[in-house]
Amino acid sequence: MNSELQVEKEALIEFLKELLIRQIDEPAKTWLLKKIEPLSHHPQPRDLYLTFSAVPRFLGKNKLQLSGEDIIRINDLREGLSLEGWTIPQAARVLALCSYQYSDASSFLGLLDQLFSTAEVSEMVALYSALPVFPYPNMLKARASEGIRTNMSVVFDAVVLNNPYPCEYLDEAAWNQMVLKALFMDRPLYKIQGLDQRSNQPLSEMISNFAHERWSAGRLTSPELWRPIGKYGPNHIYQDLDKLIEMDHPDQQAAAILAANALDPEQVRPFLIKHASIANKVSDNNISWDDIGTRCNE
Repeated sequence: MNSELQVEKEALIEFLKELLIRQIDEPAKTWLLKKIEPLSHHPQPRDLYLTFSAVPRFLGKNKLQLSGEDIIRINDLREGLSLEGWTIPQAARVLALCSYQYSDASSFLGLLDQLFSTAEVSEMVALYSALPVFPYPNMLKARASEGIRTNMSVVFDAVVLNNPYPCEYLDEAAWNQMVLKALFMDRPLYKIQGLDQRSNQPLSEMISNFAHERWSAGRLTSPELWRPIGKYGPNHIYQDLDKLIEMDHPDQQAAAILAANALDPEQVRPFLIKHASIANKVSDNNISWDDIGTRCNE
């Protein structure tokens, strides 16, 4: 890890400490600081394992409370990192993982393998949540892919939602499979970071095929489904978007317009003229993909 990242790591550790100390009682504070200090100065694997597993017993299981200033600060420390939905023990476990002084990549990966091998669900959530702040991120792609393959939604969410790691490190094939699985699992796509930037032609084809399979089975699709298409689209994209308009559902219609707005301006003009009243409504109300995603997942 270079010196610049080391400074960011130390700042992140101090922020997590401050955040937790504000929200736990005095005995819990004393316990936490007592356990974290040796991890920073005299790291022993056994200390990390014991602290990692004991956190809920001493700190409880409450949700982490975040102020607007906290949200801004964490993003300044690690761009894209969100603590939305985190629990106090989850944050404490990530603090322990960040505080531990790993001697090299081999020792880090060995410790991580041991933690994953014995982790229960909430521990796995903390481990996957820490992907954006772990050292040696290029060595963690297989681990991230393993988390994406799980059928446990809380673990899947820890890897995929509000987490910048997949967008930054997964290759196109792995990224596309992740997005498609999120669709299968009905997860909120608007919480996948980098969804717009990483749109690509193969993914647009997969999404359209997925929609057609659902429609053939007489099933509805989430309006969010069309967001990852971005500037790409299969040859029949306008037929797909026309179908959304015909559904006479406000969010499906808004999704059709937003998806169209990302396509080639010259080619999309006839579609937008044809559905000008709906397009104007979307524009006048400043409807965004995040608005649609929030409503779909309330």
